[in-house]
Amino acid sequence: MSAGDSNEYERLRVFAALPRTTRGFPTVLGSSSNGSKIIYCNGNSVFIVDVKDNTDVDIYTEHSVPTTVARMSPSGFYIASGDSAGNVRIWDTTQTTHILKNSYQVFSGSVRDIAWSDDSKRIAAVGEGRERFGHVFLFDTGTSNGNLSGQSRPMSSVDFRPTRPYRLISGSEDNTVAIFEGPPFKFKTTFHEHSRFVHVTKYNPDGSLFASAGADGKAGYCILLRVVLFEGADGGKVGELVDPSVKGEFAHSGSVFGLAWSPCGQKIATASGDKTVKIWNAAEKSLEISIAFGDAIEDQQIGVLWSSQALVSLSLAGFLSFIDTDGNITKVIRGHNKGITTLSLSPCKQWLMTADFEGHISQCFSWNIEFPFYFETLK
Repeated sequence: MSAGDSNEYERLRVFAALPRTTRGFPTVLGSSSNGSKIIYCNGNSVFIVDVKDNTDVDIYTEHSVPTTVARMSPSGFYIASGDSAGNVRIWDTTQTTHILKNSYQVFSGSVRDIAWSDDSKRIAAVGEGRERFGHVFLFDTGTSNGNLSGQSRPMSSVDFRPTRPYRLISGSEDNTVAIFEGPPFKFKTTFHEHSRFVHVTKYNPDGSLFASAGADGKAGYCILLRVVLFEGADGGKVGELVDPSVKGEFAHSGSVFGLAWSPCGQKIATASGDKTVKIWNAAEKSLEISIAFGDAIEDQQIGVLWSSQALVSLSLAGFLSFIDTDGNITKVIRGHNKGITTLSLSPCKQWLMTADFEGHISQCFSWNIEFPFYFETLK
C-alpha cells in the first residue's frame, strides 16, 4: 500500500490465496473464455487471476458458505459459481461490482462441477445432493432443461458437448460414465469402463471425442489410473491411454484427479496422485511427455487446466505450475491456501514475510512488494 495523503490509500497489488485443496479429491480449475485468466475457489470466495501477472486479481465474495467450483460462460459475460450448500450463483464479469444475475439452489449438497452449453444458455451442475445428484437448467430463468438421473451415487464431473447434436456427460462415484441426449436432456446410457470412482469427464473442443479418468484398483495392484476415450455423440469406446512403463499397463501409477484437452484437441494432459502430469497424443493414444514434480505428498497433482494461453497444474500444496509444450515447468505460483497467522514488513519496506500453520506444517514466504514475484523461504 502507498498513501497519497494520510486519509487516502491506493491498492497496488493483491497476492491472492491459492486454490483450496483436499487430499484424495480433485480441485476444479476454470478459465476465462479467452484463456487469459485462471478461475478457482478458496473459502467463501472466487478468485480470477491473470495468467501473466498473478497480482492482477479480481475476487468475488458474495457466497455465504465455502465455494467449490466456478466456470465462466463461453460468451465471457457471466460466471456460475457453486458452493457447499448446493447454491449456484450467476454473476456479471464485465463490472467490478459483479452484479448478481440469478441464484438457484440446485440440490441440497455440495456442488462439485459446473458446465455451460456453448451458446451460454444452459448450465449443468452436479454434486452431492440427497434427492438428485445433477441438474440442468436455463441460466436466465432457472427452468429445468432435463433430468440428469441414472447414476446411483454423487456425480463428480459434468461437461456439455460443444456442438450439435448436444450431449451431456457425467462421471460418478458409482464408477460409471453417463451420457444424456437433448435438450431437454434425458438419460441415454452408462458406460462401465471404470472399477473405481470417475473423477473427470471432458469433451474435446470439436465434440468428436470425450475422455474419462478415474481411480481404478486392478488385480491387486495399488490404486491405478485409467484414461478412456469415447466417441462424442454416442459414446462408443475408442481406446485407452496407456504408459508402457506403468505396471499393469495403465496411464498412471496413482489416481487421476485432472484431465484437460489442448485447445487444438490433439493432445490431452492428465494430472495424477503419482506426482506427475502427462501429455498424450490423443489420435495415436500415445504418451509424449511425463513431468515429475517431486517425492512429497504435497507434490500430488490434483487439477489441470489447458487454455489458449497456458497449461497449468495444481499440486496438493496449492501451488500452480505453468508448463510449456516441451514439458518444462516455466513458473510456479507459491503462496498460502490456508489462513495466514502472522505477517511482518521488512525494515527496507520492500518485503513482506507471511506464515500459515496447519497441524504440524508451517510455511513461511517472502513477498517482493515492488515486483509480482514471491519466494518460499521456509517449509
